[in-house]
Amino acid sequence: MATPRSPLSGTPPALRAGLGLWGAVGVFLLVRAVLSWLDFGALRDRLTEVRDIPAGRAAGMVRDLLLVNTALAVVLAAGYLVLAWLVLRRRSWARIALTVLAAVHVLSVLAFGAWTASNLVVFVLVVLAWACFWRRSTSEWLSGERG
Repeated sequence: MATPRSPLSGTPPALRAGLGLWGAVGVFLLVRAVLSWLDFGALRDRLTEVRDIPAGRAAGMVRDLLLVNTALAVVLAAGYLVLAWLVLRRRSWARIALTVLAAVHVLSVLAFGAWTASNLVVFVLVVLAWACFWRRSTSEWLSGERG
């Protein structure tokens, strides 16, 4: 009886590492969004204390910010995961789309000056994943020259 072949069999190690890193980016973005919701009260209180905004208005502002943050996290995580899966399916255009998505993400963080420890983690993961996906072994595998 033939054993089912893994979708990762025959893929270069750099591609497998990149897949794991893109997955880690997606999961990290989602976990960070959940943790932000858990900090709702502290964010509202800080707005009330620092900006002297009424509690009701501050709660609405925090909710709106967290909704946008969560939506962006879901879109980015889905984009990273779906595009990485398409690269695994040997769709070379997905690697370019993944690069564009990552560049827009990183440039947005830079443009808004949102350099925090968690954004630095995302940046490092994105750069490492991108580097893995653009290694020669991955390029050769995508073009069918290997495996």
